[in-house]
Amino acid sequence: MPTKPTVSVVVPVYNALPYLTELLDSLAAQDIEAGSLHVVAVDDGSTDGSADALDDYCRRHDHFSVIHQTNSRRPGRPRNVGLRASESTYVFFADADDRLAPQCLRRLVTCAEEQGSDVVIPKMVPLAGRGFPTAVYEKTLLDADLVTAFRTLFPQKLYRRSLLTAHDIWFPEGIRLDDGNFNAQVYVHAKRISILSDYDYYFLRARKDGRHLSRTERDPVSYTASVVKLLEIVREHVKDPVMVDQVVLDLYRRKCLHEYDPRRFSLYDAAIQDAWIAVHKSLVERFISEDLERRLESPFRERSYFIRRGDRAGLLESSRHETAPVVTATVTRAAWAGGDLEVAVTTSVRGRLGLPRQLICQLLRRDGDGGSAFPITRQAEETRDAGQPARYEGVLPHRSIQALFAGTYDVHVVSVSGQERLSGRACWGEGVAVPRERAGLRIHATRNGQVSVKKTVEADLDLRAVLGRVAGTLGWRH
Repeated sequence: MPTKPTVSVVVPVYNALPYLTELLDSLAAQDIEAGSLHVVAVDDGSTDGSADALDDYCRRHDHFSVIHQTNSRRPGRPRNVGLRASESTYVFFADADDRLAPQCLRRLVTCAEEQGSDVVIPKMVPLAGRGFPTAVYEKTLLDADLVTAFRTLFPQKLYRRSLLTAHDIWFPEGIRLDDGNFNAQVYVHAKRISILSDYDYYFLRARKDGRHLSRTERDPVSYTASVVKLLEIVREHVKDPVMVDQVVLDLYRRKCLHEYDPRRFSLYDAAIQDAWIAVHKSLVERFISEDLERRLESPFRERSYFIRRGDRAGLLESSRHETAPVVTATVTRAAWAGGDLEVAVTTSVRGRLGLPRQLICQLLRRDGDGGSAFPITRQAEETRDAGQPARYEGVLPHRSIQALFAGTYDVHVVSVSGQERLSGRACWGEGVAVPRERAGLRIHATRNGQVSVKKTVEADLDLRAVLGRVAGTLGWRH
């Protein structure tokens, strides 16, 4: 091995067969310059033959090495052991059941060298049904902001070692969200964070046997303590208060409020439910003001409302409406007016004699990352008998359309009134004309008749073209 290779890949390993060989083969196949790569595998007390497989691989590849240790139950310690045992300009953390594309490391290092990036985030692709939000990987950003960077806390990234050394950054050992805490420290100190989406760099696997090294049962107190640490890091080191609010709110939504998904939360016994609510109530009192809470989308806003009040009964009732919505909504008209989309919706509510004056028409991205919303108002001239539907109209403005990430969105109609949440998927009215695609927005009905919207990447190009034409008309030059 050279005295200082360009990049070290650290791999924590625990009972990773049969996937381990695939990962090691993908590392051996990297097209990075010979002598530039050092692989450090740390066997965390494997009992399935992974240790022998690592030893055999190291005998056949002189740029691979292995360290054996007793089991630590979490990946933080083996990652730190591998980090200490390596010497390189950059370090990359891989998991033993994933794999890298052949050009992955060379491309990441090239970006870091050319752009001066302290962190390079590769596009990740799911393997074997592994689901995770992918919006952050859809566009290459050579200088990503913190809000975008914090949307990916996976450790599978390229890090500049001098940044880790300068700020004494290590993985916390023996706790949940060790990778999140590590990345939070890196992000707040990095001078430049780059995201590359031009290539399928890294393939992330879902283990059918559930044996990920990081997968253990979550305790409400210890897990939430790890989230609090994340939020403390952001508050302490990020100077822009607007940026702090955006990052904190997004972490709260992803790391706390997802716990209340009815498919999960309803299965807990009352004591566990109360434990989650209590620790999150404490977190809300420290970090989430009511003004900040109001920025949340439905159903996260409603969940937070009841958590703040420690109201388990209200939270469970609100969750019931998430799975059994009481609103029936039908789109009866959708038409373009310039760059805006005008929408008319006929709505009724089960079990209610009256309807709110205003509802919200909400576009929710299917992977749970991003969306848009606009008010729809009941028409005043319409007389309505009890139990009969009412007509609402509203406009999705051009600026909101352009702000949408590329992807597929489902359309909901939502109302929040006091402690009551009313919501339902919007259906497409029979015989209603579908407007043509415009501004990269394509509207269609799903197989079961519900409204779906697809935003294409070309919309961003359309906006730039429009701005270019405007600038040319006014005589501006780039």
